[in-house]
Amino acid sequence: MKRILIIEDEKDMQEIYKDMFKDQSQYDIEIVDGALPAARKLNDRPYDLIILDIIMSPIAGDSFFVYLKSSKHTENIPVLVVSVLGDELLEKLKKIDGASFIQKPISKNQLFSNLDNMLAA
Repeated sequence: MKRILIIEDEKDMQEIYKDMFKDQSQYDIEIVDGALPAARKLNDRPYDLIILDIIMSPIAGDSFFVYLKSSKHTENIPVLVVSVLGDELLEKLKKIDGASFIQKPISKNQLFSNLDNMLAA
């Protein structure tokens, strides 16, 4: 079973993720509502993949992404960035290894296609 940490501060989007994953027994997900609780979770247990929202506060997702990729503890965890932000962010994040990007709104097929590709690599 693959462990996935979802970092999403919007309650509606958290519910969407729960619904998308409810029939996916190959994934064990945990959802946290920001970068600070995510950092605590990442210190407590290993994850196979992170799904990361960008528009969050007090620490924005792109800043947390840079932190993840600069830490020896988390640098090798693949990150799927999910955001309403578009091409400019995508170009910025492409310069850092270990990320994929999909734009909201997302479909279940789009999400699991990305996850399958990232976890197979």
